[in-house]
Amino acid sequence: MVTDHERQIFANSLAEARATRGFGFRETSRSVIGKAHIQFGNLYALFEDQDAATEQMVGGFIAHDLATFPQSFPKPHLSHLPPRYVIEGGELWSLSRGAGRIAHHVAAAVVGLLQARAVIVYPIVDPMDLTTPHLRLGFVPACERIKWPFIETNDGREIWIQPLILEGDALERYIGAGFDFLFHANAGARPILRFDRAIATQGPRREVVESGMPIAAASSNGQEHNGASAH
Repeated sequence: MVTDHERQIFANSLAEARATRGFGFRETSRSVIGKAHIQFGNLYALFEDQDAATEQMVGGFIAHDLATFPQSFPKPHLSHLPPRYVIEGGELWSLSRGAGRIAHHVAAAVVGLLQARAVIVYPIVDPMDLTTPHLRLGFVPACERIKWPFIETNDGREIWIQPLILEGDALERYIGAGFDFLFHANAGARPILRFDRAIATQGPRREVVESGMPIAAASSNGQEHNGASAH
């Protein structure tokens, strides 16, 4: 998603997923972090058909490296790693059954293409524990849980998150599984990944993933259902 119009549609779809899926939550009235992620992060949207209109996106996620702008929270401390190769994932959402699962796999391939040395995510742990899908992928707690100051439940209650990190051999397995999913999800299909040349030097600007799956396309520049977690 590269134009202001596309980014706004993504933002509206993310807000809908957060408000209507799971326990329901929203950004606080003072927070602008969501706007920063929408405007400056790399946005990836999933569609059921390659030629679907932007308004028909059914899922997506956001990612950025720490050389683009800082991580959303001061923890965990990652100053020992080059910022360019630390990826923060967030706002993974879906409005269609199964789209969130596919987004997880697409995200794994994306961090591989970005040559990530570490991936950090901030899934909600209270009032609902949404860390399990990430732990199964090899993520581990990076520090103690943190109160999420930018988000609240629909009825105004506070939300806590658990910072998780993925690196080393676990990251390699995660990336490998993502590519394996894309290229073997449908017997007989020949998925194609098309990336703008700029990705080689400055990260993704517009990407499409055609996988031969029911959810077929992802385009760049954020819980399975409502943007409560990432990757």
